[in-house]
Amino acid sequence: MLFQKEANNRRSEVVATELGHLWGNLLQRGVLETHRAIGFCAIGEDEGSNTLAANLALFLGSKGMRIALLEATLRGQAMAQVFQATATPGLAELLTGGANLVDAMRLQVAKGVDLIPAGASPDPFWTFTGDGLRTTLGQLTGDHDLCIVDVPPLNRSPEASFVVRTLDAVVLVVEANRHRAPVVRRNLAYLRSLGTPVLGSVINDVVHEVPLLVQKLL
Repeated sequence: MLFQKEANNRRSEVVATELGHLWGNLLQRGVLETHRAIGFCAIGEDEGSNTLAANLALFLGSKGMRIALLEATLRGQAMAQVFQATATPGLAELLTGGANLVDAMRLQVAKGVDLIPAGASPDPFWTFTGDGLRTTLGQLTGDHDLCIVDVPPLNRSPEASFVVRTLDAVVLVVEANRHRAPVVRRNLAYLRSLGTPVLGSVINDVVHEVPLLVQKLL
């Protein structure tokens, strides 16, 4: 999953190249200039938005940037396990007053990357109803070059709208061959209706058929 952990194989080189293309496109759309808190969200669960967010954070951290990776998906926590970090306290405890920013943050889980995991919340929706997330993002962007946010899935988590509204910009991640075009267009329209700039979409898990002869050469 994480390209730094596979630094010596061909797949990792391909992933790094694609992340480079993505980062170039984001820079052209104002990231680092006017957009410094960027969210990655998907329509449904398990479409890879959290994987993309984590890998982009690792990629940019490896290039010398200081990145805050924030897991706002309170219903399906994954980042703590991925980075082998303590799961709590995290964002949930931070937003409900059970922890401060220092307690919630895991410093240097990888080169250049500080992580705030989701933590544990009995009610993810109400956790985001205050101004705590906006305040937290302001603190993180003040101390880091960029804050990358794993946003809850749109059709699973009603609190996703609260998260998106606090961000500078958002990117929609869509798993290939999972949704029909009208569904994707409808969710893009919904994101735009929230008032946060939508920088574009990423098609994830695209499968390319490789001829057998080429496979033998890889």
